[in-house]
Amino acid sequence: MEKVEKILKYYMLTHKLKDTIRSGWKVWDVKAQRLESVAEHVYGTCMLAIAIWSETLPTVNLAEVLMTLAIHETEEIIIGDLTPFDADYKNKKVKGQSAVKQIFNGMMAEEVFETLLKNYEEKSTPEALFAFKVDKLECDLQAKIYDEQGTLKLENASDKVKKDARIKKLVEKGVKNSSNFFVYFDRAHLQKDQKTGESDIFVEISKYIEKHKLPKV
Repeated sequence: MEKVEKILKYYMLTHKLKDTIRSGWKVWDVKAQRLESVAEHVYGTCMLAIAIWSETLPTVNLAEVLMTLAIHETEEIIIGDLTPFDADYKNKKVKGQSAVKQIFNGMMAEEVFETLLKNYEEKSTPEALFAFKVDKLECDLQAKIYDEQGTLKLENASDKVKKDARIKKLVEKGVKNSSNFFVYFDRAHLQKDQKTGESDIFVEISKYIEKHKLPKV
């Protein structure tokens, strides 16, 4: 009975992420009829990882990548989805670590989960780095989707976004498509690293969505 209760408790905790809207889209005041939830983002990262793995066949362990991505936002069940524009963002790492311990406490695979998330935070393994890049790129892709729908516009964003030094610098350089702010911010995180064995596919995708529309399906 205890085992069943642990399983269901964890499921019910993570179920909350289905109703947790990604805060970044609120900060940008995206005008979509419904905004992406954290759970939808997690799903998106897993699907993107599978696609990249399929077309590049890197040496990373896909199962470990997917496990990492499946739990990489678990901390947000407790601390919420903090963005770089939030005043408390500087404490995100410490709060996140505490939240993870609380959520996985008592589970038989507790150490496995905590190790995966520690590796992810430190980008210390090929799988963790691969997952980290997928996370960044998936956010850029969602921004591109909203941009193409006409629902992501800098003019609608909050003042803390408009006054951000990085945003102002890109505006001065002539950046117009709002999704490209995300693309440019994350590009540095996607550079090739010999640990991953994924060649330059992340940068290649980033450059594609910077200049082209997404495929119609």
